[in-house]
Amino acid sequence: MKVILIKEVPKFGKPYDIIDVKRGFARNYLIPKKLAIIGTQANIDGLAKSQKRFSKAAEKKHQKGMDLSERLATISVKTTIKLGLDGKIHGSITSHVISDLLKAEGIDLDKKFILLDEPIKHPGIYDIFVHLGENLKGSFKLVVLEEGVPS
Repeated sequence: MKVILIKEVPKFGKPYDIIDVKRGFARNYLIPKKLAIIGTQANIDGLAKSQKRFSKAAEKKHQKGMDLSERLATISVKTTIKLGLDGKIHGSITSHVISDLLKAEGIDLDKKFILLDEPIKHPGIYDIFVHLGENLKGSFKLVVLEEGVPS
């Protein structure tokens, strides 16, 4: 059965691909989850108009990601991490904290796009990488300073 993908389906294709799948897979999974539509001739003819609109939107999104990447490369964000009386670090810097720091700089970036293997628990200078779109990443500097407990 021919279907036109509306959204990306891993191992099958990207939006606007015309693929052949088994009838049950199309009827029970792809179509009910609004991942695809039936590949009728009318739908295939309307595909060309949708592809033009999709490519313009994708190009605009890619350009926005490139601009954000360039802006991120020029900034350096500073924060502190608490140091207790015993010299141990209390707390950590997570992607949520980094997202809030970027918002203070005027960059609205969701925490799920910040590529952080594990929370930062030591003072230092870190290169933080962010996912900005398909095949597009950016990075910025994060400076973590010690904040001692007052006596």
